[in-house]
Amino acid sequence: MWFVTRRRHNAELAAVKAEADRLRDERDATVSKLATAVYNREQVLRQNAEQDAANRRLHGRILELSRRLSAVREADPEYAASLERRVARLRLVGVRILAAYAAEKKRADRLQTRLDDACGLDHPAVVEGAAWQARRHDKPRRKEASTS
Repeated sequence: MWFVTRRRHNAELAAVKAEADRLRDERDATVSKLATAVYNREQVLRQNAEQDAANRRLHGRILELSRRLSAVREADPEYAASLERRVARLRLVGVRILAAYAAEKKRADRLQTRLDDACGLDHPAVVEGAAWQARRHDKPRRKEASTS
């Protein structure tokens, strides 16, 4: 009986040692995961602090630029009104110039047609001879590249 008890004791002792080893491994894995989690949390906190600082700097810069813009807008309303009047005048001038250009182009086209009529350039023979150079017999020919 003593042997059975001793065997049982050794078996139980081996089981307890195995359980202790398993628990140590589990503890080591948990400690490693905890260290990783702490490191990641520190990284996130550092990044958040940097972003918060950048956000505060940008917010201040935006406020300052908004203040400057408002000051410029309100600085000289008469100057802004004079610029608006000038833009309106320039638009009218642009419309007049485009109208004058269209009228002058129409007149020039009509005069060119009359000149062509007076010089006989509207004759069918002139139109037929427009491509005479392409049909010349004494036209120099390009040397074609030989393929070898």
